[in-house]
Amino acid sequence: MGTAMKAVICEESARLCRQVYRERLRAVVLAGSLARDEGTFVETERGRRLLGDAELLLVFDDGITPPPAADLALIRDQIEARLRRRGLRAEIALSAVGRAYLRRLPPSIFAYELRASGKAVAGEASVLGLIPRFPAADIPREDAWRMLANRLVEQLAGTDELLDERAILSPEAHYRTVKLYLDMTTSLLVFAGAYAPTYGERADNLARLAKWSGTTTWPFPLAPFAEQVTAVTCWKLSGGSLVTEARRMFWERAIDYAEALWRWELGRLTDPDRVDSPSALMSLWMRRQPWSGRVRGWAHVVRARGWHRSWPLWPRWLRQASHGSPRHLVYRAASTLVFELRATAGQRRSLSDLRRLARDLPLATWPGQPGRDSLGSLAAAILANYRSFVMETRA
Repeated sequence: MGTAMKAVICEESARLCRQVYRERLRAVVLAGSLARDEGTFVETERGRRLLGDAELLLVFDDGITPPPAADLALIRDQIEARLRRRGLRAEIALSAVGRAYLRRLPPSIFAYELRASGKAVAGEASVLGLIPRFPAADIPREDAWRMLANRLVEQLAGTDELLDERAILSPEAHYRTVKLYLDMTTSLLVFAGAYAPTYGERADNLARLAKWSGTTTWPFPLAPFAEQVTAVTCWKLSGGSLVTEARRMFWERAIDYAEALWRWELGRLTDPDRVDSPSALMSLWMRRQPWSGRVRGWAHVVRARGWHRSWPLWPRWLRQASHGSPRHLVYRAASTLVFELRATAGQRRSLSDLRRLARDLPLATWPGQPGRDSLGSLAAAILANYRSFVMETRA
């Protein structure tokens, strides 16, 4: 099923993008797990469905201005509609880049996997050869830590059911937890110098580390973690049907691992000999961020909100820049809240203690978010800031 469904996604995406952009478009590139034949398709009552999304890059010649996000959103909606007519539900993620973007990609997990596993499904077949070749050892540890942070942010999409402490996870919460396990593995392996570009290879490498861990100090016992990663990797690669009976303990155990890994990685980014709380280590890491990175991050916020519309917020943003970049402020708020959601209701900090997290965000409130002064509204604000100011930039 997976191979046929992948072909349908590539066919419909390439056809529509070439119809719209014609000779201006140099290539349509499939990226991510679907390009590696590791996408997960399941059968549902409404037909076949791709879990996660299909990542596609539209590559244009240098000197051609890539289409704006609003145009890409319209094309994305049309592709998804065509797929539904063919019995497949899939979310499409479109990005538009120039050839120079590929030539300038710095070492990262994304760049390594795009060069190793990306597929040009239309146009110039050799376009991915523009990406500089580099060894996996050149991937920065910070990039691996960011991957862990991104998966923690995504956990907030299930805040309502996590607050209700339901015994059974929704299929969506189960899949977010699977992704967390998979990318905890990716992140850990980069720090351990054992990274590989596919889920299957990573599970194998982790199992070998668990067997021959030597004297290295790990964030948790590797053997039970590796067993769980092997199990979720097998499910991810086999697909078949949604999991509707996963218990909350599955998520809680993943968050316990994530918090230990978060602390361990921050310690190695700052001071391996320092024993401190995750929040204290995060504050130390934020203080060490160069001002050049902070400025790029806040400049992206200003552009995203619009120069004229956002100027009343500039004094506040200048004060916030002294504490860190938008990315790091969002990560700090998200990680703190996720670890609080892991606690039972009687053990969580009071809402007044957590309210400061919202004040630290680029935008503390967001139109359409749930009622103010609730953990749900805080989670919604963090997710909105993440999607608007973090996802679309490396700053």
